Amino acid sequence: MPDIPVIIDNEQCKAIAGNLRRIEFRPEFTLRAFIAHPLDKEIRLRMLFFAVAVCHQTRSLKSLKYNLFGWDYIEKVFLDLAINSPDLLDVFHISSSGAEAVGTGLQVAFSDDGMAIHSTLDRIAERAELMIELSNFTVDNFKGKFSNLLDETNGKLFNNGQGLYEILEKTGSFSDPLRKKSSFLAKLLYDSGLFNIVDREHYIPIMDYHMQRVLLRLGCVKILDHKLLNSLKNQEPLSSDAEIRNACVEAMNVLITLSDIDPWRMNDIFWSLGRSCCNETTLCTDKCCAKNPCTFQTIVMLDDHKKCSFESTCRGAQDAETRRLWEPIVETHYY
Repeated sequence: MPDIPVIIDNEQCKAIAGNLRRIEFRPEFTLRAFIAHPLDKEIRLRMLFFAVAVCHQTRSLKSLKYNLFGWDYIEKVFLDLAINSPDLLDVFHISSSGAEAVGTGLQVAFSDDGMAIHSTLDRIAERAELMIELSNFTVDNFKGKFSNLLDETNGKLFNNGQGLYEILEKTGSFSDPLRKKSSFLAKLLYDSGLFNIVDREHYIPIMDYHMQRVLLRLGCVKILDHKLLNSLKNQEPLSSDAEIRNACVEAMNVLITLSDIDPWRMNDIFWSLGRSCCNETTLCTDKCCAKNPCTFQTIVMLDDHKKCSFESTCRGAQDAETRRLWEPIVETHYY
Protein backbone atom coordinates (compact mmCIF):
# COMPACT_ATOMS: atom_id res chain seq x y z
CA MET A 1 0.00 0.00 0.00
CA PRO A 2 1.32 3.49 -0.82
CA ASP A 3 2.30 5.67 2.14
CA ILE A 4 -0.50 8.03 1.09
CA PRO A 5 -3.32 5.93 -0.41
CA VAL A 6 -5.63 8.90 -1.10
CA ILE A 7 -4.67 12.36 -2.41
CA ILE A 8 -6.28 15.62 -3.53
CA ASP A 9 -5.83 16.57 -7.18
CA ASN A 10 -5.51 20.35 -6.87
CA GLU A 11 -5.35 20.95 -10.61
CA GLN A 12 -8.59 19.06 -11.12
CA CYS A 13 -10.16 21.01 -8.27
CA LYS A 14 -9.23 24.22 -10.13
CA ALA A 15 -10.95 22.92 -13.25
CA ILE A 16 -14.10 21.93 -11.35
CA ALA A 17 -14.15 25.29 -9.57
CA GLY A 18 -14.55 26.90 -12.98
CA ASN A 19 -17.81 25.01 -13.43
CA LEU A 20 -18.91 25.88 -9.92
CA ARG A 21 -18.51 29.62 -10.47
CA ARG A 22 -21.12 29.47 -13.25
CA ILE A 23 -23.80 27.88 -11.05
CA GLU A 24 -26.86 29.88 -9.99
CA PHE A 25 -29.20 28.69 -7.23
CA ARG A 26 -32.97 28.69 -7.37
CA PRO A 27 -34.17 31.07 -4.61
CA GLU A 28 -37.32 28.99 -4.07
CA PHE A 29 -35.23 26.08 -2.75
CA THR A 30 -34.66 27.86 0.57
CA LEU A 31 -38.28 29.00 0.66
CA ARG A 32 -39.71 25.46 0.74
CA ALA A 33 -42.12 24.64 3.55
CA PHE A 34 -39.68 22.53 5.57
CA ILE A 35 -37.41 25.57 5.88
CA ALA A 36 -39.88 28.45 5.85
CA HIS A 37 -43.14 27.19 7.44
CA PRO A 38 -44.38 29.70 10.06
CA LEU A 39 -44.59 27.18 12.89
CA ASP A 40 -43.79 27.88 16.52
CA LYS A 41 -40.02 28.27 16.88
CA GLU A 42 -39.53 25.41 19.33
CA ILE A 43 -41.56 23.03 17.15
CA ARG A 44 -39.47 24.01 14.13
CA LEU A 45 -36.31 23.32 16.12
CA ARG A 46 -37.56 19.91 17.25
CA MET A 47 -38.46 19.07 13.66
CA LEU A 48 -34.97 19.98 12.41
CA PHE A 49 -32.98 18.38 15.24
CA PHE A 50 -34.83 15.06 15.11
CA ALA A 51 -34.99 14.90 11.31
CA VAL A 52 -31.22 15.24 11.09
CA ALA A 53 -30.63 12.89 14.03
CA VAL A 54 -32.23 9.97 12.17
CA CYS A 55 -30.91 10.89 8.70
CA HIS A 56 -28.29 8.28 7.79
CA GLN A 57 -28.05 5.34 5.42
CA THR A 58 -31.39 6.08 3.74
CA ARG A 59 -30.81 4.21 0.46
CA SER A 60 -33.95 2.10 0.88
CA LEU A 61 -36.21 4.85 2.26
CA LYS A 62 -38.96 5.73 -0.19
CA SER A 63 -42.61 6.64 -0.60
CA LEU A 64 -44.20 5.36 -3.81
CA LYS A 65 -47.35 7.31 -2.98
CA TYR A 66 -45.54 10.65 -3.03
CA ASN A 67 -42.56 9.70 -5.25
CA LEU A 68 -40.17 10.73 -2.48
CA PHE A 69 -36.84 9.18 -1.50
CA GLY A 70 -34.32 9.55 1.30
CA TRP A 71 -34.02 13.06 2.70
CA ASP A 72 -36.98 14.40 0.68
CA TYR A 73 -39.21 11.83 2.39
CA ILE A 74 -37.73 12.71 5.79
CA GLU A 75 -38.57 16.38 5.18
CA LYS A 76 -42.18 15.56 4.34
CA VAL A 77 -42.68 13.23 7.32
CA PHE A 78 -41.15 15.53 9.92
CA LEU A 79 -42.99 18.57 8.57
CA ASP A 80 -46.24 16.58 8.75
CA LEU A 81 -45.42 15.61 12.34
CA ALA A 82 -44.62 19.23 13.26
CA ILE A 83 -47.93 20.45 11.83
CA ASN A 84 -50.28 17.63 12.76
CA SER A 85 -48.68 15.64 15.59
CA PRO A 86 -46.22 17.89 17.46
CA ASP A 87 -46.49 15.69 20.57
CA LEU A 88 -44.56 12.99 18.66
CA LEU A 89 -41.64 15.43 18.48
CA ASP A 90 -41.89 16.51 22.12
CA VAL A 91 -38.64 15.77 23.95
CA PHE A 92 -40.41 14.98 27.23
CA HIS A 93 -42.76 12.54 25.50
CA ILE A 94 -39.88 10.85 23.67
CA SER A 95 -37.69 10.81 26.78
CA SER A 96 -40.36 8.96 28.75
CA SER A 97 -41.11 6.49 25.95
CA GLY A 98 -39.38 3.21 25.26
CA ALA A 99 -37.45 2.47 22.08
CA GLU A 100 -40.20 0.16 20.86
CA ALA A 101 -42.86 2.86 21.13
CA VAL A 102 -40.69 5.51 19.44
CA GLY A 103 -39.70 3.03 16.75
CA THR A 104 -43.31 2.11 16.02
CA GLY A 105 -44.17 5.80 15.80
CA LEU A 106 -41.42 6.27 13.21
CA GLN A 107 -42.58 3.26 11.21
CA VAL A 108 -46.17 4.50 11.12
CA ALA A 109 -45.03 7.98 10.06
CA PHE A 110 -42.83 6.53 7.32
CA SER A 111 -45.50 4.39 5.65
CA ASP A 112 -47.82 5.31 2.82
CA ASP A 113 -50.86 3.75 4.48
CA GLY A 114 -50.14 4.44 8.17
CA MET A 115 -49.32 0.80 8.89
CA ALA A 116 -45.98 0.20 10.60
CA ILE A 117 -45.46 -3.10 8.79
CA HIS A 118 -45.38 -1.29 5.44
CA SER A 119 -42.72 1.25 6.44
CA THR A 120 -39.60 1.52 4.29
CA LEU A 121 -37.60 3.01 7.16
CA ASP A 122 -34.97 0.54 8.38
CA ARG A 123 -32.60 0.45 11.38
CA ILE A 124 -35.62 1.33 13.51
CA ALA A 125 -34.19 0.48 16.93
CA GLU A 126 -31.04 2.49 16.21
CA ARG A 127 -32.94 5.57 15.06
CA ALA A 128 -35.33 5.36 18.00
CA GLU A 129 -32.46 5.14 20.48
CA LEU A 130 -30.79 8.18 18.90
CA MET A 131 -33.99 10.21 19.31
CA ILE A 132 -34.42 9.10 22.92
CA GLU A 133 -30.80 9.84 23.82
CA LEU A 134 -30.99 13.29 22.20
CA SER A 135 -34.22 14.00 24.09
CA ASN A 136 -32.70 12.93 27.40
CA PHE A 137 -29.68 15.14 26.74
CA THR A 138 -31.87 18.15 25.99
CA VAL A 139 -34.09 17.58 29.02
CA ASP A 140 -31.13 17.12 31.37
CA ASN A 141 -29.06 20.05 30.12
CA PHE A 142 -31.40 22.58 28.50
CA LYS A 143 -34.76 22.19 30.26
CA GLY A 144 -36.09 20.34 27.23
CA LYS A 145 -35.68 23.27 24.83
CA PHE A 146 -33.48 23.28 21.76
CA SER A 147 -33.77 27.08 21.79
CA ASN A 148 -31.91 27.07 25.12
CA LEU A 149 -29.21 24.91 23.52
CA LEU A 150 -28.78 27.41 20.68
CA ASP A 151 -28.75 30.37 23.07
CA GLU A 152 -25.82 28.75 24.89
CA THR A 153 -23.70 28.81 21.71
CA ASN A 154 -23.86 32.58 21.08
CA GLY A 155 -24.09 31.71 17.40
CA LYS A 156 -20.74 29.96 17.35
CA LEU A 157 -19.68 26.48 16.27
CA PHE A 158 -16.79 26.57 18.73
CA ASN A 159 -17.21 28.60 21.90
CA ASN A 160 -14.93 27.37 24.70
CA GLY A 161 -16.83 24.10 24.94
CA GLN A 162 -20.26 25.65 24.41
CA GLY A 163 -20.32 26.04 20.63
CA LEU A 164 -22.88 24.14 18.56
CA TYR A 165 -20.33 21.56 17.41
CA GLU A 166 -19.01 21.14 20.95
CA ILE A 167 -22.44 20.67 22.53
CA LEU A 168 -23.75 18.32 19.87
CA GLU A 169 -20.68 16.06 19.96
CA LYS A 170 -21.76 14.95 23.44
CA THR A 171 -24.73 13.13 21.91
CA GLY A 172 -24.76 9.87 19.98
CA SER A 173 -26.63 11.36 17.03
CA PHE A 174 -23.94 13.98 16.44
CA SER A 175 -20.78 12.16 17.58
CA ASP A 176 -19.20 11.98 14.10
CA PRO A 177 -15.64 13.44 14.30
CA LEU A 178 -16.15 14.98 10.84
CA ARG A 179 -19.47 16.45 12.03
CA LYS A 180 -21.59 15.61 8.98
CA LYS A 181 -24.89 15.72 10.85
CA SER A 182 -23.83 18.72 12.94
CA SER A 183 -22.87 20.67 9.83
CA PHE A 184 -26.08 19.64 8.07
CA LEU A 185 -28.14 20.75 11.06
CA ALA A 186 -26.24 24.07 11.22
CA LYS A 187 -26.99 24.60 7.51
CA LEU A 188 -30.71 23.93 7.98
CA LEU A 189 -30.86 26.17 11.03
CA TYR A 190 -29.09 28.91 9.07
CA ASP A 191 -31.37 28.49 6.03
CA SER A 192 -34.38 28.63 8.37
CA GLY A 193 -33.21 31.87 9.97
CA LEU A 194 -32.96 30.17 13.35
CA PHE A 195 -29.17 30.30 13.76
CA ASN A 196 -26.59 32.77 12.52
CA ILE A 197 -23.15 31.18 12.17
CA VAL A 198 -20.75 33.75 13.61
CA ASP A 199 -17.50 31.81 13.17
CA ARG A 200 -18.07 30.68 9.57
CA GLU A 201 -14.37 29.91 9.18
CA HIS A 202 -14.86 26.89 11.46
CA TYR A 203 -17.66 25.33 9.42
CA ILE A 204 -16.78 21.79 8.27
CA PRO A 205 -18.19 20.87 4.84
CA ILE A 206 -20.96 18.27 4.93
CA MET A 207 -19.73 14.94 3.61
CA ASP A 208 -22.11 12.07 2.90
CA TYR A 209 -21.85 9.08 0.56
CA HIS A 210 -23.36 10.84 -2.46
CA MET A 211 -20.77 13.59 -2.23
CA GLN A 212 -17.87 11.17 -1.81
CA ARG A 213 -18.95 9.35 -4.97
CA VAL A 214 -19.14 12.59 -6.95
CA LEU A 215 -15.74 13.88 -5.80
CA LEU A 216 -14.13 10.55 -6.69
CA ARG A 217 -15.69 10.47 -10.15
CA LEU A 218 -14.92 14.12 -10.83
CA GLY A 219 -11.28 13.34 -10.10
CA CYS A 220 -10.89 15.84 -7.27
CA VAL A 221 -9.90 12.95 -5.00
CA LYS A 222 -7.61 10.22 -6.35
CA ILE A 223 -7.09 6.71 -4.95
CA LEU A 224 -3.46 5.56 -5.28
CA ASP A 225 -3.85 2.22 -3.52
CA HIS A 226 -4.95 -0.37 -6.10
CA LYS A 227 -6.64 -2.67 -3.58
CA LEU A 228 -8.74 0.19 -2.21
CA LEU A 229 -9.46 1.38 -5.75
CA ASN A 230 -10.79 -2.03 -6.75
CA SER A 231 -12.87 -2.28 -3.57
CA LEU A 232 -14.60 0.98 -4.48
CA LYS A 233 -15.21 -0.09 -8.07
CA ASN A 234 -16.62 -3.43 -6.94
CA GLN A 235 -18.69 -1.86 -4.15
CA GLU A 236 -17.10 -4.04 -1.50
CA PRO A 237 -17.68 -3.26 2.22
CA LEU A 238 -14.81 -1.50 3.98
CA SER A 239 -13.89 -1.48 7.66
CA SER A 240 -13.30 2.29 7.54
CA ASP A 241 -13.72 5.18 5.12
CA ALA A 242 -11.69 7.63 7.21
CA GLU A 243 -8.92 8.31 4.67
CA ILE A 244 -11.31 8.84 1.77
CA ARG A 245 -13.76 10.90 3.76
CA ASN A 246 -11.05 13.13 5.20
CA ALA A 247 -9.64 13.66 1.73
CA CYS A 248 -13.10 14.53 0.41
CA VAL A 249 -13.56 17.15 3.14
CA GLU A 250 -10.15 18.58 2.27
CA ALA A 251 -11.04 18.65 -1.44
CA MET A 252 -14.30 20.41 -0.64
CA ASN A 253 -12.43 23.09 1.29
CA VAL A 254 -10.20 23.61 -1.75
CA LEU A 255 -13.26 23.95 -3.99
CA ILE A 256 -14.89 26.39 -1.56
CA THR A 257 -11.79 28.61 -1.60
CA LEU A 258 -11.41 28.49 -5.39
CA SER A 259 -15.08 29.06 -6.20
CA ASP A 260 -15.96 31.48 -3.38
CA ILE A 261 -19.21 29.64 -2.69
CA ASP A 262 -20.52 29.34 0.89
CA PRO A 263 -19.61 25.91 2.31
CA TRP A 264 -23.21 25.01 3.16
CA ARG A 265 -24.26 25.79 -0.44
CA MET A 266 -21.71 23.22 -1.64
CA ASN A 267 -23.86 20.55 -0.05
CA ASP A 268 -26.79 21.63 -2.21
CA ILE A 269 -24.67 21.20 -5.34
CA PHE A 270 -22.81 17.95 -4.73
CA TRP A 271 -25.46 16.09 -2.74
CA SER A 272 -28.13 16.77 -5.35
CA LEU A 273 -25.73 15.89 -8.18
CA GLY A 274 -24.86 12.58 -6.52
CA ARG A 275 -28.40 11.45 -5.77
CA SER A 276 -29.72 12.35 -9.25
CA CYS A 277 -27.19 12.84 -12.05
CA CYS A 278 -24.23 10.76 -10.86
CA ASN A 279 -25.60 7.68 -9.16
CA GLU A 280 -26.15 4.16 -10.51
CA THR A 281 -26.95 5.90 -13.77
CA THR A 282 -24.93 8.86 -14.99
CA LEU A 283 -26.35 11.75 -16.96
CA CYS A 284 -23.18 11.97 -19.07
CA THR A 285 -23.64 8.46 -20.50
CA ASP A 286 -27.20 7.30 -19.76
CA LYS A 287 -28.75 10.69 -20.59
CA CYS A 288 -31.15 10.37 -17.67
CA CYS A 289 -31.18 10.88 -13.89
CA ALA A 290 -31.76 8.45 -11.07
CA LYS A 291 -34.47 10.76 -9.70
CA ASN A 292 -37.44 12.26 -11.51
CA PRO A 293 -37.65 15.15 -11.05
CA CYS A 294 -33.89 15.60 -10.92
CA THR A 295 -32.88 16.97 -7.52
CA PHE A 296 -30.00 18.96 -9.00
CA GLN A 297 -32.38 20.76 -11.36
CA THR A 298 -34.75 21.67 -8.51
CA ILE A 299 -31.87 23.43 -6.71
CA VAL A 300 -29.77 24.88 -9.53
CA MET A 301 -30.85 27.13 -12.41
CA LEU A 302 -30.47 25.26 -15.70
CA ASP A 303 -31.54 26.20 -19.22
CA ASP A 304 -31.93 22.51 -20.02
CA HIS A 305 -30.82 19.22 -18.55
CA LYS A 306 -29.39 17.34 -21.49
CA LYS A 307 -25.86 17.17 -20.11
CA CYS A 308 -24.18 17.38 -16.72
CA SER A 309 -22.97 20.81 -15.63
CA PHE A 310 -19.52 19.29 -14.95
CA GLU A 311 -19.22 17.11 -18.04
CA SER A 312 -16.62 19.32 -19.75
CA THR A 313 -14.06 18.84 -16.96
CA CYS A 314 -15.16 15.64 -15.18
CA ARG A 315 -12.69 12.74 -15.35
CA GLY A 316 -15.50 10.21 -15.06
CA ALA A 317 -17.33 11.63 -18.06
CA GLN A 318 -14.31 10.73 -20.18
CA ASP A 319 -13.26 7.45 -18.58
CA ALA A 320 -15.44 4.38 -17.91
CA GLU A 321 -13.19 3.04 -15.13
CA THR A 322 -13.44 6.32 -13.22
CA ARG A 323 -17.23 6.21 -13.60
CA ARG A 324 -17.18 2.81 -11.87
CA LEU A 325 -15.95 4.42 -8.65
CA TRP A 326 -18.48 4.13 -5.83
CA GLU A 327 -18.61 5.64 -2.38
CA PRO A 328 -17.05 3.65 0.49
CA ILE A 329 -19.55 1.15 1.87
CA VAL A 330 -19.22 1.22 5.65
CA GLU A 331 -21.47 0.51 8.62
CA THR A 332 -22.15 3.89 10.24
CA HIS A 333 -24.80 6.21 11.64
CA TYR A 334 -22.62 9.24 10.93
CA TYR A 335 -24.16 9.82 7.47
